[in-house]
Amino acid sequence: MAPKRVKRAAFVLTACILLSCALLALTSCDNSSIDGGSHVEGPPRDTTPVVLPVSQPETSVYADGSAILDYSNAAQGYISVMSYLPGIVVKVLVDIGNVQYQYTINDAYDYIVIPLSEGSGYYQVGVWQNIVDDQYSAVFAYDIDVLITDEFTPFLHPSQFVSFAQGDASTALSQELAAGTVTDVDVINNIYHWVCENIEYDVDKATTVASGYLPNNTDTINSGTGICFDYAVLTASMLRAQRVPAKLVIGYAGTAYHAWMEVYSVEQGAVFGYFFNGTEWVRMDPTFDAAAHGAIDLAHVIGDGTNYQPIFYY
Repeated sequence: MAPKRVKRAAFVLTACILLSCALLALTSCDNSSIDGGSHVEGPPRDTTPVVLPVSQPETSVYADGSAILDYSNAAQGYISVMSYLPGIVVKVLVDIGNVQYQYTINDAYDYIVIPLSEGSGYYQVGVWQNIVDDQYSAVFAYDIDVLITDEFTPFLHPSQFVSFAQGDASTALSQELAAGTVTDVDVINNIYHWVCENIEYDVDKATTVASGYLPNNTDTINSGTGICFDYAVLTASMLRAQRVPAKLVIGYAGTAYHAWMEVYSVEQGAVFGYFFNGTEWVRMDPTFDAAAHGAIDLAHVIGDGTNYQPIFYY
């Protein structure tokens, strides 16, 4: 029997997808585009970075000889999968409803962390191993019924896509940028402002990036360059380290496959013209805001916000 072929997930971040961001030809932002933060008087906020720990206690698992699924911490908003197949690419497909997320494991004996970003519900986790070229065969599939205790934890923990750790460059920078702030909105303002002013869009990278690329925050900070994926991941990582829930969102802005963010604060205030009312997630796009005063008119892409079509949340 021929090996089963993994159905192609629409969101896989291939080079051709990321090339669409290059068409934006973004430049760094201008200070005139920046609104102040909340300007609330009060004692300084505790800016000590917090990286919520992820672990694999293996108290609730499903496994065979090829891979293991650890869902012990599903209530905390994440699961973990590890391959026992050295030298073989393994795909993890996570289905909930009509949405399918895909993750790649390149290294055996090392867990990847997957957020349960669609909230509570039934998730089917499928593990597939590469056979040849783009053909994969099923290892196992397992259903888990998830009840998340805090809706924000999937967007506070580090994960495979939004990767950060205690003491790394992005976590340390988050503390530096949050110094002297009073509210979470102040922190959002400072971090978002810094990313827009200091990260320049890398058109060359967008044209050459390999399929399966995942951002490295230290590389983005040190190089001062990135593509839309890098902008969103760096910003989300620093916000999470400062205890501000932040979603990495992948979908379409107009016709461009794109990455941006959604951010939540219980406090009120304005940042870059975005208003936090204390009750809703707020869409923020550091890539587009970095180009707010560039040569390209992005209004036809951004429009009134209806041109954004989110598909996946991480």
